[in-house]
Amino acid sequence: MHSTVISRKSFIAGAAGLAAAGAASLTAANAARATESAEPTWDHEVDFLVVGSGTAAFGALAATEAEGATVMIIEKHPTMFGGTSATSGAGFWIPGSPCQAEAGVEDSLEDAAAYMKALAAGRAEDAPIDAFVANAAPWLAQAAEATGAEFHIGGAQDYYDGNPGFLAYARNSKLSGTAHDLWEKTREVLEERGVQILMGCALTRLMTDENGAVVGVEAEADGTPVRIKASAVLLGTGGFDHDPQMMAESIDHPVYLTNATEANTGDGHRAAARIGAKLALMDTYWGTPFFYPADPATFDASAATQFSATSCDWNGRRGYPNAIVVNAAGKRFGDESTAYAPFVRPYSNFSTGSMGMDNLLGYFICDADFMKSNRLPGITDENPEPNEWFAQADTLEELAGKLGIDAEGLAAEVERFNGFAEAGVDEDFHRGEKESGIEIFAKKVDRPELANPVLGPIATPPFYGALYLDGTCGTSGGVKINEYAQAIDVDNQVIEGLYACGNCTASISGGGYMGGGATLAPGCVMGYIAARHALGIA
Repeated sequence: MHSTVISRKSFIAGAAGLAAAGAASLTAANAARATESAEPTWDHEVDFLVVGSGTAAFGALAATEAEGATVMIIEKHPTMFGGTSATSGAGFWIPGSPCQAEAGVEDSLEDAAAYMKALAAGRAEDAPIDAFVANAAPWLAQAAEATGAEFHIGGAQDYYDGNPGFLAYARNSKLSGTAHDLWEKTREVLEERGVQILMGCALTRLMTDENGAVVGVEAEADGTPVRIKASAVLLGTGGFDHDPQMMAESIDHPVYLTNATEANTGDGHRAAARIGAKLALMDTYWGTPFFYPADPATFDASAATQFSATSCDWNGRRGYPNAIVVNAAGKRFGDESTAYAPFVRPYSNFSTGSMGMDNLLGYFICDADFMKSNRLPGITDENPEPNEWFAQADTLEELAGKLGIDAEGLAAEVERFNGFAEAGVDEDFHRGEKESGIEIFAKKVDRPELANPVLGPIATPPFYGALYLDGTCGTSGGVKINEYAQAIDVDNQVIEGLYACGNCTASISGGGYMGGGATLAPGCVMGYIAARHALGIA
């Protein structure tokens, strides 16, 4: 194939004829009727259209394996190919991977499927899980061969100890390089294979025939409508983190921060819902805690979800010695050495005592000993002191006053925690006892003086504190899909011609975060499955 990448200018120019014909001035009612017309006017026709360039880009890559197939990608963001995926940690949750085999780690697809199904707890169908597990390693092999990317066993592990099929180590296949590099290389390969790419082109609606099958899309580039006919459409528009109304209507508590790209405004969700697609798991998200990236005194708890690319605390700080996380009453509410996804879940716990969610807000507390071996956000060699995000005080009482925490409650909790540290046993949350926590934190601590490597007392002034809030790296509810990544309607029937993958879909794991790479891998693999099914690739 020859490269036929379309520039934004030339693409829009191609749509000018449509505008000249008067189609661009359609009223809303006329636009709706156009869906039912015998044959709308199309600006472009392709076999496989991908809407979004995140994990769905690998659906486009798989589609290029079909002999003679024409493939196009449209991306809402004007410059950012790959979306949130390209800013990720570049880990992929892949059971039965070549990386595992090379490392001598035994795994089974049956165990991986059992683990996912236990995590889903009935909130997802078995068939998509089985399809993902069966196709994960083949997808990784194809992606590596096409892009030249190298993968190795990553440091991340399964996050839910006790689930059947739990594996403490090695289901995370980590890219040797950055996610940005992988998506840029993928874009290069796509262009070489003749995939048409238009940046700055946003989906406005899905177009259907008289039988309800999707036959293309209407999009908008620089205010100009563009119609693209396609034999199959793969939605990969990401989540709805930056649609305040959708967030408020779907999730029953505030989600204060996200590192998902600001282009994630639920476009695919709305377009699919308009044609009868079933939306599910809209109350779920890929949770992770964030430090508030500003002076705590400026925090507005009523504001919409705020974007931050720098303040996310995956597994970087809270589970190390000499630090705890508490609520406004000064009470801990979880095992800080738990992985990020399970750790944020207690934020939304409702208390019948207070008739509210007691763990909103959260606060990170540490002492001077923590600072000897760990860096808080914003601290660099050039700026070694805690920044404006953090309150600092010589006593815990003073620190509590600066942060708005109950001083007596904090003092009592720290005294209790320090007793656990001395004994080496966390009687409340069993910090340092779980396999996942040992892999994440304990193995990285070289403190032989501690009875438990992750239980260091909070006793050495000065003391530091910051807002430590519920956040997300993407919502995980959306279009329900089957084992072929086909979209399902409200009557549980397939919507012909429409496929979906990634964060615009209802998570195939029921919103449960399996382990490191649990967002990227299902998105990429289901996109791969979609392309192969739509184009009949054996």
